[in-house]
Amino acid sequence: MKKARQLIIGLAIAVGALYYTLRNISLDELIASFKEVELVYVLPAFVIILLTFVIRAYRWQILLRPFKDIPVSDIYAPLMIGFMGNILPARAGEFLRAYLVGKKQGITFAGAFSTIIVERLFDLIFLLILFVWVFVVNVEMFDPQLTFSGVSVQTMLTGFGKLCGVLVIGLLSFMFLLAYKEEQVKSFIGWLVTPLPDNWKEKITLMVGEFALGCKIIKDPGALLRIVLLSAVLWLFFVATYYPFYYAFDLQNKSLDSVLLLTVMVCVLITVLPTPGFLGSFNAGVLIALHEIMGEAEVTAVSFGMVSWAASFIVLIAGGVFYIFKDHMSMQSLIKAEEEAEAELEQIETTNK
Repeated sequence: MKKARQLIIGLAIAVGALYYTLRNISLDELIASFKEVELVYVLPAFVIILLTFVIRAYRWQILLRPFKDIPVSDIYAPLMIGFMGNILPARAGEFLRAYLVGKKQGITFAGAFSTIIVERLFDLIFLLILFVWVFVVNVEMFDPQLTFSGVSVQTMLTGFGKLCGVLVIGLLSFMFLLAYKEEQVKSFIGWLVTPLPDNWKEKITLMVGEFALGCKIIKDPGALLRIVLLSAVLWLFFVATYYPFYYAFDLQNKSLDSVLLLTVMVCVLITVLPTPGFLGSFNAGVLIALHEIMGEAEVTAVSFGMVSWAASFIVLIAGGVFYIFKDHMSMQSLIKAEEEAEAELEQIETTNK
């Protein structure tokens, strides 16, 4: 029942976001725009998207090393199947990914899931750094005349960017403290959450415990350096993914600042508006960045969003399906694996009560 409700909410958000994206564009205009796409530039985008998963696999291999040294070739299957599973409600693919690698490699679910939490935190840190760059260093990209409730949007965004800089420092400090002063940090957080309801306290305590498990990698300077470098390269590739589409659609502004702004807006929208496969939220982010802020033609921004979303979705589905067949899995076994992953998580929560 809960899954069905989450799916319905996600689909409703997707429909609303798609309506916002397509409301001023006719089908004929959209088809005409598709016909003008230079497909030769789309091919490099597919290569870059594939490379992002290769980099993810090598980074995850390092994060998993404290539990087991796994060949990177054995990491691709749970990685791709898990990411394909993120089209399910509540990003269930993350649980599925931890369950699959744990079952195949003999790692506890809690240990495998802790590496994904740390992985996500590194991604969050790099995203916040992008926010600082766009909203503080390059805030002049936004119309200085634009105001909200009498306050300049530039001023608001600059304040938000500075807050992101503080969060980066705070998150890094928290990770290092948890790695080297685990018991003290857990004790402090336990005191901090005392006024909260019991279910909230249990969830926060569980998350901190899992996060601490994954943070052990920080005590290895060599591994930490490799994770940071791979995360930086990964985000460089995320940004670069959009660049071939700039030429495929022959956009007026092909500057690096424009691509960074697009990356940030897409990340903001898919986070704020979670939808199955990011459908709708991704498209709305592209429209806001390219049309509302950068001034590209609306139909071009809409078709750009459709094609770039489809490219990522095709790679995601093709990779997941390939490894499902390669590992001789059926859809029924995949659904069962997802249910077992959620059961593992519930068991951990029960154990920690």
